[in-house]
Amino acid sequence: MISEDKIAEIRDRAPIADVIGNYVTLKKSGNSLKGLCPFHNEKTPSFYVHPNRGFYHCFGCKVSGDVFAFLMHVEGKTFPEVARDLAEQTGVQLPVYDPQREAEHQRHKKESERLASLMEASTEFYCAQLREHPDASIARAELAKRGISDESIRKFRLGYAPHGWDSLVRFLERTGSSPADAEAVGLIVSRRSGRGHYDRFRHRLMFPIADVHGKIVAFSGRALEPAPSMEAQKEPPAKYLNSPENPLYHKGEVLYGLHEGRVEIRREESTILCEGNFDLVALHQAGFANAVAPMGTAFTEAHAKLIKRFAPKVFLLFDGDQAGRKAVREAYGTSNKAALSVHVVTLPQGADPDSFLREQGVDALRARVTNAPTIIEYLIDDALARAEPNPHAKAEAIAKLGPILASVESPIERGLYVERVARKFGITDLALVRRELRRGLGRGNEPRPKPRDAVRQDIALVVSELQSRLISLLIDQPTLIQNEEAQKLSRLLTNKDLRAIFDSIFRMVDRQGSLEVMALLEELEDNQLRPWLEEQLAVQRHSLEEARQIFCDGLPILEQQNIERELPGLQQRIVEARRVGDDALAAGLTQEFVELSRSAHKLKQANAKQR
Repeated sequence: MISEDKIAEIRDRAPIADVIGNYVTLKKSGNSLKGLCPFHNEKTPSFYVHPNRGFYHCFGCKVSGDVFAFLMHVEGKTFPEVARDLAEQTGVQLPVYDPQREAEHQRHKKESERLASLMEASTEFYCAQLREHPDASIARAELAKRGISDESIRKFRLGYAPHGWDSLVRFLERTGSSPADAEAVGLIVSRRSGRGHYDRFRHRLMFPIADVHGKIVAFSGRALEPAPSMEAQKEPPAKYLNSPENPLYHKGEVLYGLHEGRVEIRREESTILCEGNFDLVALHQAGFANAVAPMGTAFTEAHAKLIKRFAPKVFLLFDGDQAGRKAVREAYGTSNKAALSVHVVTLPQGADPDSFLREQGVDALRARVTNAPTIIEYLIDDALARAEPNPHAKAEAIAKLGPILASVESPIERGLYVERVARKFGITDLALVRRELRRGLGRGNEPRPKPRDAVRQDIALVVSELQSRLISLLIDQPTLIQNEEAQKLSRLLTNKDLRAIFDSIFRMVDRQGSLEVMALLEELEDNQLRPWLEEQLAVQRHSLEEARQIFCDGLPILEQQNIERELPGLQQRIVEARRVGDDALAAGLTQEFVELSRSAHKLKQANAKQR
């Protein structure tokens, strides 16, 4: 539990413009800042940050919130994680509720920071070696051959591990690093004799692997052509050597490139999943900055959940060989459990993303991504391609597609897939295809995934334009609500949701003299006009003097409109009273009608003079 006071203190010490500015290029726009939204793809900026209110809002995709909401969205973290991170960054001391748990947390934190510092220093060492070591020319030649730019080398902090047995060991000794820590994270290995250590990575092109928060947790070393100064090796080294799992790194939970691509993934609302380190770097360099890659392991449920935190859609971009096709088949169940929308980008036989980009270019790959079939379409085509050309084999291939099609929630979509199966396998009778699919499904007990969360629809708002305009002025300049004239507005508002907004603003300003944006939104959580309110809070349009003048001019007009709206109903009641013979009621209503008409006439004249 974190108290509201501490949350407010963190907000004060972590200016929203500074935090968001780490992810989005913001430019001044009146009292707000604006930039390209990090959560959807756009060419014209519609993302606004209001520093004084500590609030952001996108007029395109409608996301909004405070500094906590932004970091939760862009980093995929929980509120407690974001709050603790910001508290540590800003020096806010959070209270200790469970001393034993807090002590364990602090111990784990210190260990993680120490190990992360060691990995960071090693990354810097490898980067320096790529620039300076005589044998690093082989690594640089490999990068040049693949067209990897200097910018990409810097972005991914690529490095070189010298071929000597103790280059990193000696560096760590000079920096006073603990050999035990270095061994724990897999940088060095204990000698069999038990005396000393040697480098795990030798004469390799080094790819530092960051977790989603940007902390280096592992390395992947790519084998290189032998250097002239090296002794002949009895057998060639493994093509890739990866860090072992360690306190910082669990390979089934880390995706290479996710930290570098997380903002683009949010913007594109999709991820491209590839397989190799060079593929990943080449894709980012070619403009596909939403690409990620698992580290030496199959696509896991943890990977799928991690991707789902950032985007609902994933494009599988594996090598165009048998292993790549097998990886797609294996990825289906994993992605389906995470309710990811999956498409498959196919490459020619023997091609990988890196080679395809070099040989056929960015536009060719982009076209394949744009036209990528869904994974179920791909699996149908793949089932036909792998089936023997005889009736029994084709029937079995169709039956195996039964559980896959049964997992499709939409009956229309499922029906279209059944038609695709029939068409691809050359069967004209759809009933026969459905029967074979049911046979593959067994007794039909295959569980279907829960329906995906429905997309929240925009609320149709039917509100007087003048009423909403006057409330927007109070949102711009809340102190106006303290004026006696402004308080008339409450009885003039005909929309209950606008009236609730007015009442909340009035109570908050009366209590504390200002608006607290997130508290206001929380109080109005169920208000139908909340999306409209978020838009008003994002941009301050009027100065105090401008708002006061417009408000003073508008209030009498609203009063006049309300009276004129009331008169026809009052006239109808007079007619009804006379029809039933209630002369006293009719006389009273007539007097009220005359007085209201006079008031409306006076207001109309006064308003005309003002205009």
